Amino acid sequence: MIALVLAMLAARKAQAIAVLLLSLFATGAAVAGPTYLRAVDRAVVQTEVGESDRMEQTVSLSTFVGDEEMVAPAGFDSVVPRALDVDGFEAIYSTSFVVLGVEPDEGVSSLVFRSDVCPHLRMVAGRCLMAAGETVIGESTAKRLGLAPGATITIAAATYSEQARRWVPAGPPAQLAVVGVYQPLDVADVYWGRTGYFTPGSPDSAREPLFVNRQTADGVPHPQDMRSVEGVPGPGALAPGHLDEVRADLADMRDELVGTGGPSATFVTLTTELDALLDRIEQSQVLARRVVPVAAVPLVGLCWFVIFLAVAYGTAGRRYELGLFALRGARWPVRWWLSAGESTLAILAGAPLGYLAGTFAVWLVARARFGGGGLVITGEALPYAALAAGGALLAALLAQRQQLAAPVADLLRRVPARTGTWRSAAVEAVVVVLAAVAVFQLRGFEGELVGLSLLVPSLVAVAIALVAARLLMPLAGRLGARALRRGRLGAALGALHVARRPGSHRLFVLLAVAVSLLGFAAMAVDVAARSRAERASVETGADRVVTVLPVDAGQLLATVREVDPDGRFAMAAAVVPPLTPDGVPMLAVDTPRLERVAVWRPEFGPTPGEVTKLLRPATPEPYVLRGTRVTVTIDNPGQSEGQLRLAVSLRPLDGSDAVRMTFGVLERGEHTYTAEVGACATGCRLIGFDGIYARSGSDTTTVVIREIQDLASTPELASGGWKSTVRGDVTPGPEGLSLKVAATGARQVTWALAPDVPTPLPVVATDRLQNSESLPGLDANRPVPQVVGQVTTLPRLGANGVLTDLEYLERQTLDVARVTEPQVWLNPDAPADIIDRLAAQGLVITGDDSVAEARALLDKRAPALAIWFHLLAAGFAVLLGLGGLALMAAVDRRRTTEDMRALRLQGLPGRVVARASLWSYLPVVGAALVTGAVAAVVAWWLAGSYLPVFVDDSLVLVLPRWPSPSAAALPALLAAVGFTAAAVGVSVALRRSTSKGTLG
Repeated sequence: MIALVLAMLAARKAQAIAVLLLSLFATGAAVAGPTYLRAVDRAVVQTEVGESDRMEQTVSLSTFVGDEEMVAPAGFDSVVPRALDVDGFEAIYSTSFVVLGVEPDEGVSSLVFRSDVCPHLRMVAGRCLMAAGETVIGESTAKRLGLAPGATITIAAATYSEQARRWVPAGPPAQLAVVGVYQPLDVADVYWGRTGYFTPGSPDSAREPLFVNRQTADGVPHPQDMRSVEGVPGPGALAPGHLDEVRADLADMRDELVGTGGPSATFVTLTTELDALLDRIEQSQVLARRVVPVAAVPLVGLCWFVIFLAVAYGTAGRRYELGLFALRGARWPVRWWLSAGESTLAILAGAPLGYLAGTFAVWLVARARFGGGGLVITGEALPYAALAAGGALLAALLAQRQQLAAPVADLLRRVPARTGTWRSAAVEAVVVVLAAVAVFQLRGFEGELVGLSLLVPSLVAVAIALVAARLLMPLAGRLGARALRRGRLGAALGALHVARRPGSHRLFVLLAVAVSLLGFAAMAVDVAARSRAERASVETGADRVVTVLPVDAGQLLATVREVDPDGRFAMAAAVVPPLTPDGVPMLAVDTPRLERVAVWRPEFGPTPGEVTKLLRPATPEPYVLRGTRVTVTIDNPGQSEGQLRLAVSLRPLDGSDAVRMTFGVLERGEHTYTAEVGACATGCRLIGFDGIYARSGSDTTTVVIREIQDLASTPELASGGWKSTVRGDVTPGPEGLSLKVAATGARQVTWALAPDVPTPLPVVATDRLQNSESLPGLDANRPVPQVVGQVTTLPRLGANGVLTDLEYLERQTLDVARVTEPQVWLNPDAPADIIDRLAAQGLVITGDDSVAEARALLDKRAPALAIWFHLLAAGFAVLLGLGGLALMAAVDRRRTTEDMRALRLQGLPGRVVARASLWSYLPVVGAALVTGAVAAVVAWWLAGSYLPVFVDDSLVLVLPRWPSPSAAALPALLAAVGFTAAAVGVSVALRRSTSKGTLG
């Protein structure tokens, strides 16, 4: 029996090879989905970890150790290093404290012990640490202070005195020998953990640390120090297959630190952003697992359908052969084996080849698309391959069921009887109902692609194709009969062939679904790409954003206005970080330039011009002092007890730090006071006055500012416009400016701000802002801003933040107006040498971002990679359609050739045969193209908006809903050309076969 089946395979090699290839496709498609997902997982980890910095990757346990009120050093050393146990992470131990004696003018330095520091330093002079009492210093420190190897420095531990407002010695002096001058090898190396020693703009970067060994750090007397153990990832610690272990170790560490009875629960501070990094990776991977199956599952189902179609059509072509077996008394098991043996062996042979082919194909695509790693054949996808092979066998058996169950008389008929119509209609009705249920589930309940709703695009395509097929076959029969009555024999024979040929409607469904999947994939890829471009522009904020080292807000404004005086291409901006982890950031920009430079979309809400009007209300001209002293006439009626002081704050016009000077303790009565302000020789803007009332208990007192010489007379002070902050009232009157100062406890400050200071600061907030009192500012004395408008999204910040005017923010700042994240936004008109121009004005460039770079980064993230799989799956579907068309033609060729030969012998012209051959397949292809295009549009209308494009919703944007015409037309054109060419090729092959048989 096996020999007979092998002989049958040899006799029908083409059909056997076709089934083998289809089995290969089915298994490869089943393997492609999970294999591609693993490749995406690796790419997501590589992208997210690569884009994160050492701060995000480090786990830090730290605390202050020292005197009796703090943790004992022995307690920290015995508990903390043991608690930090994350698999694959290396522990870096640090001790640091502040010392005096190195920097002049009572400046402080950091004395630091960091384990294994020497391999991470490049010694530009001398050597690294070897013994106690030695230190190595930074290169810039050595040049600035004239130090070199061999020098000796005397240091002493320092502490900050609130009373003296300066650093003072906190221990006896100690001598250190300078043995080397260093440069850090790589400031971005994870070895440096969460330290800010060499991070541009960080507080610690202003003074390079003095590195010492452990014995030296312990030997220098000091009352307290900061100790930490930082876990930094070693090789492979953040590899894709290791992240679950890292997350579990983090959870165990937290349990040990805060669990009941944990000795370290009361004093150790755990600081890490690694959880957020792991969460981003997990969210990206979860999203990919939602998007990829939308294309992978229908592709496997389509492969099964093509196998069903191939086996059913092949078995129908052997009906007469099966009838002879039955007529000669062959039993049902023998008939089943003779019928199913060919397809079963071909499917089993194709499954392992498909496993290898699918893995290899995904590796090629991943390597070309996002730089996947080396080819690795694993057994992880074997369950999916087994499922695909089992489904293929089941499809093959179902395809032969009708022929095996048919009576012998029916099998011996040349034209099969039309049976089982109700079964087909029932199956098709079930598919249509499933499609309706999936759409209802997607749009009515969950609103995301999970469960049955994953199959909405494919089920909609199949349902539309089935309904159209029910209409196409009868329509083909009527058109054939009409053409026959009109004498158009070629068209009539072709149309009647379509109507009567077994499997024509199945071929139509296959081609229509393939076209629909291709169209849906093309629309998904195009809309996602355009959405990423939109998001990239908003996330960047402008066409190009240049980041500079922290600088005074006034200096930043002055520099940018000097480089671009007309405001054509540059705008000063700054991001002010939130006050708390759950707070919102503030974006401060030079608002008159907002409309020309920033990316501003209509869905944000107000126009840039309207925002500018809201954020820059008219203010009086500022009081500008040009001199070295401020003289004020003050009337102090006197307070019941305590001391009352008055201070003046001014900001130099060149953008340097604000100047605050006190007039001393105010005496009772009217007196004139003078404060020296040497920094205002070139001009200073008056910020305001602050009153300090120090006493025990609560009380209020009033002081009157009568005149500010050379700035404001008594009538000018009485004219109004001055504002108060914190506590107290500012009241203009005929005698001058009355300032009521309140005291609660030891000290309380009340401010009187000049009229040109916008108080409260106007801000435009996103809809998610809950509490304006938690908004950040540039100093601790910030007044509470006032929300004057709302937007849905802000450039760079997204849907969570506030926008304000940078100049007004600088005016309102009562202390240092230094911005930690200063930026210069540029539009496409910026000159090519803009970086050089900004550097020439004193700005130090640290970064240069563009929309193109942001777009490239989004292209590497999970949504883009996952959606791109749809295009790959659609390409497979089109190949399956072409294969199904060729297979049907190959199986149908013998019977069609015999029919045409008989007609030729009866005098049918050759040109009519050619037309009949063409019209046998071309109508099916044409109708499938139209139906598939319609199905793709309907599927996208129903499910396209639910296909996730981004991992998060931090931006509220009106994204493109429909693809561009070219993106939708190109795939349809390619499918039309491919299927039409295949149909023409099949018709030509049939015509040649008929001609040869006739001539012979």
